[in-house]
Amino acid sequence: MPLIESDQKPETNRFPIVWQLVVLFVILGGAFGSLWYFQSTTTQNIQETIEPPYTQITDETEAATPKKLTDVVLRADAAYVWDVAGQRALYKKNEGDTLPLASITKLMTALLAHELVTDKTQVDVPLAAIQQSGNSGLLAGEKLTAERLSQLALISSSNDAAYALGANVGSLLGDRDPAKQFIEGMNIRANELQLPTLSFKNTTGLDVSITEAGAIGSARDVSFLMEYILVNYPELLAPTTQPAARVYNTAGAYHDVDNTNAIATQIPNLLGSKTGYTDLAGGNLTVAFDLGLNRPIIITVLGSTRDERFTDVLELVAAVQESVKEPLAYE
Repeated sequence: MPLIESDQKPETNRFPIVWQLVVLFVILGGAFGSLWYFQSTTTQNIQETIEPPYTQITDETEAATPKKLTDVVLRADAAYVWDVAGQRALYKKNEGDTLPLASITKLMTALLAHELVTDKTQVDVPLAAIQQSGNSGLLAGEKLTAERLSQLALISSSNDAAYALGANVGSLLGDRDPAKQFIEGMNIRANELQLPTLSFKNTTGLDVSITEAGAIGSARDVSFLMEYILVNYPELLAPTTQPAARVYNTAGAYHDVDNTNAIATQIPNLLGSKTGYTDLAGGNLTVAFDLGLNRPIIITVLGSTRDERFTDVLELVAAVQESVKEPLAYE
């Protein structure tokens, strides 16, 4: 089991809601502007943080579907296979349909937190986080770094961790409800990245009610969000490639967690993954893997079942591998 080593209520806003949103946009704009400057002076060959995914696909950039992928039959309602290096879709099924995301939502939660605070920022776990659905072993008042909470949210899909992360970072965005401010930030970030189908109502992806999802989006936009994180912050996804992890809090105590991606070890050269499941969403899964020679492929399936999301993805992985043997045998 890999070890992840240890690291060391504002007043009510009196401004009208329009001005509150203006203030939030300014704050987020300044935060992302500072982040871009830092990265542009310290990192080579990396996209600017405010830049959308590599390209917007047009009819001219679409390629024919590889032969092996035309034979794939999936349980998922929607799916998308994206060749990052080639900047082309290899497979599409209802890829633009807006569907519930479930815990895939936590990709945006982790991304926004990572862009707004340092990994070493200490976060107190509030009681409201513990009251989220599911028990990940966190305790009210426990302290973890933002990095560790992000790992819990992405590896074990901890709702407690995702809520705590959003609520704490959200307190930096203004003097209204921190959790709501962070969610507003998530939606702003989706717009900045030109991912129009992504819409968030909470940081966890939990269903709001029996008829309302906590977040929605398309398989295509989820794939592009995955691409953005993979290109700019691969360290966020790296822990999700392992079947289990030990995550330490600031006091030196730890939580042993299992990866909710049951096929993490079955995908060759896995670069990252995130699962999702709720009653409304069904089974969701997005993965990134290296096909070889630095050729990342992203696969997203939405609206499958709890178990068949895994078989759907494995079938697509196998079909992609077969299709490129020749290489890329297009019809």
